[in-house]
Amino acid sequence: LFRSLCPTSNSFLPILWMGSGKVEAMNEELQKADEYLKKHRILELFNDLAASVTFHQPSDVKGFLIQELQLREKEGAEAGNFEDSEIKAVFNLADLMQMGVISEKQARTALLSLANSQKQKENVEALELPPEVDEAVFYQKAKDALQFR
Repeated sequence: LFRSLCPTSNSFLPILWMGSGKVEAMNEELQKADEYLKKHRILELFNDLAASVTFHQPSDVKGFLIQELQLREKEGAEAGNFEDSEIKAVFNLADLMQMGVISEKQARTALLSLANSQKQKENVEALELPPEVDEAVFYQKAKDALQFR
């Protein structure tokens, strides 16, 4: 038995030196596991939970994670961890000329920079944005697409 570091996940996967049929079966099992993780967006969920723990830095991490999972079950969707001031700061970064409005393309790029899941990215890409976006519209679109609380 030889263990090798998997370059994509930094986890150790056993690689057995045996006939090609068994290796193919093992590869098929790994592919099924990968498909399952993608289908149920498990890695995305873990990344989102880790980001939430880092953002909030609770003293009771386990209790916080239970609460986050219950909240996600109740809301049925991911929720971003952004405060109003952070959304405003992102708008102001996009509005370098301080005109009070940004283009549709600038708004979409700024909103995509806030997306922390594939679902949020898809929500931002599907948004209908006017040619010019002011701070109030940007805030509302961010709230709608990113479902922040």
